[in-house]
Amino acid sequence: MVGNAIWPYDTQSDIQRKPRNEHSPARSQRISIVIAARNNSAYLAETIESAFNQSIPCEVIYADDCSFDDSISIARKYLNQGLILLQSPFHSGVCETRNRGSEIARGDYLLFLDGDDILPTDYVEKHLEKMAPDTPFVYGGAEAFGDYSTLWNAPEWTDGRLWLRNFVNTSALWNRQAFETAGRWRNKINTMWDWDLALRGSRLGTPVRSNAILQYRQHADSWSANIKTKYQQRQEILLPQMRQICSRLSIGSIISGRVADFFPQWISALTQSVNLINCSEPAELVLLDNTNNSDTLRKIRSEVSRYVNTFETIRILPHPTSFTFSNEKERRDKTARFMAQACNRLRFEMRGDIQWLIEDDILVPLEAGINLISNLTADWVPPNAVSGCYRNRHIETQYVGGQFDDHHVVSAFSDIGNETCAVDYCGTGCLMYWKDRTPRYWNSHYRNIPAHDWEWCSQLKSMEGALLMLPSVLCGHAKSTTEILY
Repeated sequence: MVGNAIWPYDTQSDIQRKPRNEHSPARSQRISIVIAARNNSAYLAETIESAFNQSIPCEVIYADDCSFDDSISIARKYLNQGLILLQSPFHSGVCETRNRGSEIARGDYLLFLDGDDILPTDYVEKHLEKMAPDTPFVYGGAEAFGDYSTLWNAPEWTDGRLWLRNFVNTSALWNRQAFETAGRWRNKINTMWDWDLALRGSRLGTPVRSNAILQYRQHADSWSANIKTKYQQRQEILLPQMRQICSRLSIGSIISGRVADFFPQWISALTQSVNLINCSEPAELVLLDNTNNSDTLRKIRSEVSRYVNTFETIRILPHPTSFTFSNEKERRDKTARFMAQACNRLRFEMRGDIQWLIEDDILVPLEAGINLISNLTADWVPPNAVSGCYRNRHIETQYVGGQFDDHHVVSAFSDIGNETCAVDYCGTGCLMYWKDRTPRYWNSHYRNIPAHDWEWCSQLKSMEGALLMLPSVLCGHAKSTTEILY
C-alpha cells in the first residue's frame, strides 16, 4: 500500500458480524439536550420546558448565540431547575453554538434542539429505545405547526436514499462518540447543516428510525422560512452543492498489463483530472494488479508513489487471476467472468460514496472528473450513473454505449453528438456511479452474451435508474502505447 493516510477502517468487514439484537439496550442512558438559539425569546420558554418535561430525565443546556432580546433573562428563570446556561459575547452562528454546547455536555447521547421547536414528552424515550451501542444516531419525523402545518414522516433507513435529499432533522439522538468522530456540526453553505452531519455520521454505522415526531415551528422569522429552502428552485441549487461537499470519491481500476508501458500516461491523466475536481473529501485510488509480472508491478509502485499528495490512499491489491481457453467463445466467456468478479471486488474494496471505474487502457481528458461528478450530483433527483465516451477498439466506428431495442438487443452509437443523453448501457472504461443507488453485484453475462457491463446496466434499467453518457468527456482508447483511438 502506498499512501500518506488511511481512511477509517471498518474492522467488521473482515470478521463475521454478530447478529444484531434489535432490542439491545444502550450501555448508558445519560442524555444531554443542547438548545442552541439566537433571539428566540418569543418561543424559548416553551422549548426549554419541553426539554425538562421528557419522560426520561435529561441534562438541559441552553447555548445562546449573543442574543439581544430577552432570551438570556428567560433562560435564567430555569437555572433553579438545573438548566445550564452558556452565553457568548459575540455572534458565531448556529453550528459553532451547538458545538460549544456539546463540549460542556456530560451525556453519552446528545440531542440538539432549536430554540423555537418543541419535543413531545416521549420524544427522547422513543429515540432511546432504538439506540444500540453501534448505532451512530436515531432519527424520526417532524410535524410543522404555526404558520402552516404538515407532517414529514421519515422513511426507514434502507428506503431513504439520503444522498437524494435529507430526511434527518436537527433533533436526532446522537451517540456522542459518533458525533465527535463524524466531525461535529460544520457550516459549508450556510444551510443544510443537519444533512451534512447525517451524511458524515452514516458512514460510522447504520442509523435507525424511531416513531418520535418533532414539533417543528413555522414562523416568519425562522431560518428555513427566510432562505426559502422549501422551494424547489432553491433546493436545486443547494442539493448538488451539498452532495459534492459531503461525498467521498473512490477510483478503481484493473491493471492487466496488456499495455503496461501506458501506465505512466494513464495515471498522470487521471491525477490531473482528480486535482481539477478539488474534492472536499480526499479521493482514494484502488488498483487490482492482474499483471502477474513482478517487474511490471515494481514499475507501477514506483510510478504511483509520485501521486501520494493527490490521493488519501493508493492501494495496489494483488489479483493474480489467470485462465486458459481453446477457442474465441471460451475466451470471451472467461473474460466476462473475470471482469465481473474483479468489478465486484473493486466495489467492495472502494469505500467512497461515489465510485469511478477507469479501465487501464482509457485516457481520460483533463475535465473528465469535474464533468462527471457535476452531472452525477446535479438536479433535484440526480442520475444513478454517468459515463464518458470512448470508441470500441475492436469496431472503431462504434462507441461503447447505446440503447437496448424492443427485443433487448444492443444498439451501439456510431455518433454521440454534443448533448448529454440518457442511455441504456455503457462500458466500464469511464463509469462513475453512486454506490448506494446502483446494482450491488456485477454478473458476467447478459442474456447468455458475455458482457458484464451490459448486464449491470440492464439491472440498473430494471431498477428505473438513470444512466447518462457525456460527449463532453471524450476519452482515448489505447490500442498500444503509441496508438490512441479517439
